[in-house]
Amino acid sequence: MATTKIWKFKSKLNRLINYVSDPAKTNDKEFVTGINCYAPLAYKEMLYAKKQYFKEGGIECFHGYQSFVEGEVSPEEAHAIGLQLAQKLWGDRFQVIVATHSNTDNIHNHFVINSVSFVDGKRFNNTKSDYGKMRIESDNLCKEYGLNVLPHQPKYEKYVASELYKTLMKDSIDYAIENSNNYDEFINMLKELDYDVNDDGNFISLKKAPYKRNLRIENQFGEDYSKDNIYKRILETQNDSFYSKYTYLKYIDKFQGYYIRKEKYSLLELILRVFLYKNSNLYVYTNNTVQMPKLTPELIKDLKQLDEYSIQAEVITKYKLKVEDDIKRIENELNNKLAPLQSERDNLWKKIKRPKNSENKSTIEEQIKEISKKINPILLDIKTLKNIKERLEEYKEIELHRQLEEQQKEPEISKKKDRIR
Repeated sequence: MATTKIWKFKSKLNRLINYVSDPAKTNDKEFVTGINCYAPLAYKEMLYAKKQYFKEGGIECFHGYQSFVEGEVSPEEAHAIGLQLAQKLWGDRFQVIVATHSNTDNIHNHFVINSVSFVDGKRFNNTKSDYGKMRIESDNLCKEYGLNVLPHQPKYEKYVASELYKTLMKDSIDYAIENSNNYDEFINMLKELDYDVNDDGNFISLKKAPYKRNLRIENQFGEDYSKDNIYKRILETQNDSFYSKYTYLKYIDKFQGYYIRKEKYSLLELILRVFLYKNSNLYVYTNNTVQMPKLTPELIKDLKQLDEYSIQAEVITKYKLKVEDDIKRIENELNNKLAPLQSERDNLWKKIKRPKNSENKSTIEEQIKEISKKINPILLDIKTLKNIKERLEEYKEIELHRQLEEQQKEPEISKKKDRIR
């Protein structure tokens, strides 16, 4: 079995890395591995991530701990478990050092997690939910390796389930906003997703079985989810699709299948690595027809992820992106188009607050809808270009680490050859 813990370090990141990487504790650094960073240069790479997003102050890192019962695992097994745990918990967004100390009776792993994500610059949140995930994933890995686990404690599973519940709720709200033609349709769509909606007063509260407590969505997700801003977002994200009681039907054409054009672009090959697939959660094939399952918050999450990959592929082919400079050029062109349109829409929103009559308000709303149809595709392309750049940086980092590891191996190979001679 393994006990786990995690806490914050406001300073001394370099000293912490040196401590957990101590050759005397890690069998001459045999059990020190970097995730999203090259272990010998981890401190510099973590600092660079902070500088890149202008977040050099505040908490410097988080220190995690996973300790095993005496005699239960070998250092190799402990390190393998630690690497899998770190990859599952933080590997998609954060730089992590995993170090296994084998110099004590209780073999244990240390995790040094950068406080700033190298992907998006957002800070690491060490909440009860985060610790709950760490505890549960650690127990799951121990089971896989045939180790005992600590007695079941439902509170940790509760934290994880609660966090997922909130994520699915937020996705559902965003989906309803994007696919409603007015506020009433937005509320009806949430109800069709089996949410209990309390729309009395100035706030919207939601809950979904088996949860019994209402969540006030503005407090939970920020001011973008106030009643006024939801009304504004619905108006600005108008689309030409119909509204139906069976909302998910509008996805039939959109998600029948994705393909990439025959042209091969280097960015497409190096960055996206898109896996084109038919997700069994999205389709049921019967007699050459496509029958979509009922829309649920879980299905919305899958559709959102599938859409994200497809849009990146479409943007690369649409603008014929071949090298990194192409991205910067297209970004500048799009921003130049966007600025005057946003200025025009901002002026319309100012006018709508003081209309002379209801007819005038309706006219302004229609003008906002029309200009938003021009703005939204540009905003989506700009956001997608940013995601492509991040994927490119991630690819560069992975390639650099691969090259450095190869360089490290070369002297060892040369030594072996010399011995053979």
